[in-house]
Amino acid sequence: MEVIGDVLGYSDEMDGDMLGAEAAPAPPRGAMIRLKKPGWRSGQLAPGVMAPGEGMVPLPMIGLQGSPAGQFSSTLSQITFEGRLQKPYRAERLLVSSVRTGATSVGRLLGQIFVGTDLQQAEITGFDLELIGPATAFGTRLTLKQAPPGVSIRIIVNLSSNLTAPDTIFASMLFMGRVVH
Repeated sequence: MEVIGDVLGYSDEMDGDMLGAEAAPAPPRGAMIRLKKPGWRSGQLAPGVMAPGEGMVPLPMIGLQGSPAGQFSSTLSQITFEGRLQKPYRAERLLVSSVRTGATSVGRLLGQIFVGTDLQQAEITGFDLELIGPATAFGTRLTLKQAPPGVSIRIIVNLSSNLTAPDTIFASMLFMGRVVH
């Protein structure tokens, strides 16, 4: 059975053209045609080649003195914590943890932060690292100077009061910061 007339807007009298549609102009000869990247290629320059990006990653700070590294005792009241960079990095959030054993382990961790040779604070005096470094602190984000690979970030830490044997304070520190990858 044959249908005569329009069916869903189709008419066999149109010779393949749609009513009201304009023909797309042809690109100039030799012009580059840009195609939209498929969704699976977002973030890639080419298949398998990722575009530069930025991520938040930890930088562990290693205690250069103490046994174990980072442990204060009656004979050790200053420790330098250091992180060596492998990629461009900007530290933003300091995290500090301390474990105290003994009655005289009440001293606070006073520190100075350096990126390379540059002091990263508004005053030379050490400040209480445990005030801005606990995991529960809110709004304590820093913006330290961005450093290239090979530069060290150091925190020189002194105790506010001396320990007596056998009391100890073990300190652990790390920065969360941005790295370009």
